[in-house]
Amino acid sequence: MNPIYNSNGQVVAWQNDQNIFHLNGNHAAVINGDNIYGHRGQHLGVITKSYFRDHSGGAIAFFTGATGGPILPIPSIPPIPPIPAIPPIPSIASIPPVPAIPSLGWSTSSWEQFINV
Repeated sequence: MNPIYNSNGQVVAWQNDQNIFHLNGNHAAVINGDNIYGHRGQHLGVITKSYFRDHSGGAIAFFTGATGGPILPIPSIPPIPPIPAIPPIPSIASIPPVPAIPSLGWSTSSWEQFINV
């Protein structure tokens, strides 16, 4: 599992294949191409150059090695990954909006606000 870091360098979630998991191992979202979808099929944002971006183009979180966005903090040492829950059957994904131009700044939204839309 790959750690997902927030703008402070703290691990906020885990990625395993196309699935995103909360720190406790519960399923949070699905990655489909560059798009991120919630359990109800709602479009949450996009991934560009290893940055998670909201609908306004602001960076919410990142994978190690992200480029082309805001200055990265020093990532914390990731905790031991949880045992992931079995992902639910995916909903029908909504049509993604036209992506915003990626910003060089961090979003004002938190990871929790982003993932719980």
